[in-house]
Amino acid sequence: MFSALRQFNLTVWFVILSTFAGRFVLFMIWPFLAILLHRKFGLNELEVGAFLAAATAVGVVFGFYVGYLSDRLGRRKIVLAGIVLSVFAMVILGTADSLAWLFAGTLLHALARPMVEDPGRALMTDMIEDRTVKDMALHVRYFALNVGAAIGPMLGAAAGLTGQQTTFLLLGAVYALSLGAAGIVFRIERPQDDSFGAADFSLLEVLGVLRRDTAFLLFVVAGLLCSVAYGQTESGLVQYLQQESVTDLATLYAQLIAINAGTVVLLQFPLLRLTEKVEPFLRAMYGVVLFALGFLGLGFVPVAPPLGLMLAVFVLSLGEVILFPTMNIIIDRMAPAPMKGSYFGAFSLSVIGFALAPLVGGGLLYGFGGLALWLAMTGLAVVVAALYFLANRSVARTA
Repeated sequence: MFSALRQFNLTVWFVILSTFAGRFVLFMIWPFLAILLHRKFGLNELEVGAFLAAATAVGVVFGFYVGYLSDRLGRRKIVLAGIVLSVFAMVILGTADSLAWLFAGTLLHALARPMVEDPGRALMTDMIEDRTVKDMALHVRYFALNVGAAIGPMLGAAAGLTGQQTTFLLLGAVYALSLGAAGIVFRIERPQDDSFGAADFSLLEVLGVLRRDTAFLLFVVAGLLCSVAYGQTESGLVQYLQQESVTDLATLYAQLIAINAGTVVLLQFPLLRLTEKVEPFLRAMYGVVLFALGFLGLGFVPVAPPLGLMLAVFVLSLGEVILFPTMNIIIDRMAPAPMKGSYFGAFSLSVIGFALAPLVGGGLLYGFGGLALWLAMTGLAVVVAALYFLANRSVARTA
C-alpha cells in the first residue's frame, strides 16, 4: 500500500504539505480572531459568529467559480494566486485597526482558501496516471489535513490567548515561504497532459454538464446532508451535553475531541488497508452506516458515566475516517478530466451543510430535546446512504 508513496512527485508532496500548513494556520488563527473581535472591537458571541460565518459562506460559494477558473486558466495559476491572496490577508489581519479592515482580511482569507485547496486536489491527480497512486495521494492529503487540524488548536491556544495581533504577520511569512516553494516546484514539473488547465468551455456549459450529471448531483446533495449531520459533533454535541447538565463539560468535550482526532490520525491507514478493495461508493455507504450507529449511541447512552458517549464518538470517527477521504476519490472518478476543477469546486458547495448544522441542531434541541436530535441525524445518515446507492446505480447505467 505505502509503495505508492514512492511514485509521488514534487507537486503531489507540495499539495500535501501546503494542505497541512493551510489547515494548521486556519485552526491556529480562528480562535485568536474570535478573541480579537471580542476584546478589541467589542463584538458579542452572536456578532462574532455572524462575522466569521459571513466570510466563510462567501468563500464556499466562491469555491465553485474557482474550480471553473482552474479548468480554464490552469490549476497552478489559481493555486499561486490563492497563496498570494493568503499573504495579503495575513498582512491585513496583522495590521488592521478597524472592524472593516479586519473583515476585509478575513474575507480575503476565506476567498484564498478554496483557491489553494480545491484546484490543489485536482492538480495532484492530474500529475498521476496510476489509479492506486491517485487514491493514496488523496488519502495522504486527508491525513495531513487532520494532523494540521489537530496540532493547530494546541499552538493556536497560546498564540491566540497570549499573542499579539502581529502574530498574523508571522503566519503571512509562512504563506510567503509556501509561495516560494510553489514557484520552484511548478517550474520544475508540468502536468502530464497539457490540456489540463486549458479547457475551452464556458461556465454555462459547465453548469449544463453538472445539471445533466444526475449521479453527481445526488452525490452533492448527499454531501450537504452529511455535512449537516456530522456538523452536530461540534455545536450540537456541546449544546446537548450542556442541556444534559454535564458537570465538567469542558473536560468531557475535550476528551471526546481527543478521541476523534486520535482515531482519525491513528486508524486512517489501517482502515484503508481493510477497505482498499471495496468499491468507493460501497465504502462511502459503510462510513455513513457507522455515522448512523454513532448517532444512535449518542441518543440512547447515558451521559454519566461518559464511556458510552466516548464509544459513540469513536464509532462516528471510524465513519469519518472511511467516508471523507473516499469522497475525494469518488469526485476524481466521476469528473470528466477537463472539468475536474469544476467538479471539486461544485462539491465544495456541500460544505454549506456545516453552516446549517448549528441552526438545525439548535432548533431540534430547543424544540424537542437531545433524543430527537440524534434520531433525526440517524435518519439523515440513512438518507445519505440511500443517495449514495442511487448515485452509484446512476453511474453504472451511464458507464
